[in-house]
Amino acid sequence: MANQSEVLRLLMQTAPEYCSGDWLATQLGISRTAIWKLIQNLQQQGYSIESRHAKGYRYVANNQLSAPVIEAGLKTAPPFELIVLPTVDSTNAYLRRLVTQRTLSKPVVVIADTQTAGYGRSGRQFYSPRQTGLYLSIALPVDPNQPLDAGLLTTGTAVAVAKALRRLFAVDIQLKWVNDVLVNQRKVVGILSEGVTNLETRHVSTVIVGIGINLSTTAFPPELTHKAGALLTSPSTITRNRVASELLETFFAGYPMYQTGAFLPEYRRLSMVIGQQVALKSGQQTFTGKVLDIDAHGALVVALANGEQRHFSSGEIIKVNLLTGDYHG
Repeated sequence: MANQSEVLRLLMQTAPEYCSGDWLATQLGISRTAIWKLIQNLQQQGYSIESRHAKGYRYVANNQLSAPVIEAGLKTAPPFELIVLPTVDSTNAYLRRLVTQRTLSKPVVVIADTQTAGYGRSGRQFYSPRQTGLYLSIALPVDPNQPLDAGLLTTGTAVAVAKALRRLFAVDIQLKWVNDVLVNQRKVVGILSEGVTNLETRHVSTVIVGIGINLSTTAFPPELTHKAGALLTSPSTITRNRVASELLETFFAGYPMYQTGAFLPEYRRLSMVIGQQVALKSGQQTFTGKVLDIDAHGALVVALANGEQRHFSSGEIIKVNLLTGDYHG
C-alpha cells in the first residue's frame, strides 16, 4: 500500500504530464513490473490513469473520492485525520461510534461516496446517492476550558461552505437560518451539528458537524422535489475531491477563530430571511413574525406578531414569505 500511495503521489505531482515507468521505478527503488502492477491496482480502484507507449503514465482527475487526492489539494498540511469510505450508514453516525471507541487528539473527517441512512434535522432522511453528491462529517474535540458556542459553529460552517462553493463555481448563494444553503431558492446543502457528551464529566467532549452537498443530484424523491436542488445545472470539470479540499481548507482556516463571530457580517449579507416574515417552529410551538437580525451568537432575532422581540437559538424556519413567492423550507 505504501508503494501504491507513492506511485499515486508521483503521478499527481507530474500531472498533466506523463512520467515513464523507468522514472517511477527509479524513484521508488522497485521494478518496472511492480510499477505496472501498482498502476493496474490503482485503475481497478477507480483512479483514472492513462498509459501511452514511449511516454508512460499520467494521472487524470476524476470523481473517484480519494484521501490522497484530497490531501494533495490542500495548501497546508491537514490538521485532521481523513477517512474516505465507499459507503456508510451516515457519516455523522460513523463518527459518533468512533468517538465512543477512542479519545480524539485532533479532528477527524469522514467522507463517503454514498450514505444508506443519511439524516438531517429531526432525523429526517438526507438523500445521498452515489457520485452526484459530497457527504462529509467533521468530529471536533471540545476543549473543556473553552465552552462550545453551537450557534456560532453552525453559522460559521454555513459561511465556510458558501465561500468554498462560490470560489469554485461562482454561484449566487443564500443562507436560510440556521443550517441550509440555497441556490435558486432550492436547498443544495444541509448542515447538522451534534454534540457527544462525556458520561463522566457530563460536558460535551466532541461536536460533529455534518455537511451534505447536492452537487449534480437531480433525481430526488417526490417529497423533496419542491425544495431540494442541485448546485450544478451543467457538467463541470471540478471534481468532488477538489470540492472537499476547498471546503476543508476554508473550514479549518476559520475554525480556530469561530467564537469571535468575525464571519457574522457575511452571514447576514447572505441571509435570505432577514427582513422577511417567517413561521418558525421551536420545540412544540410555532411562532410568526418578522426577522430583524442574526445576533452575536448566531441566534435569530424575531419581532413576533404580538409585538414581542425574541432571540431564538434553536428552531426551524418552516416558511418564508419572499417577494417572489413562498419558500417552503
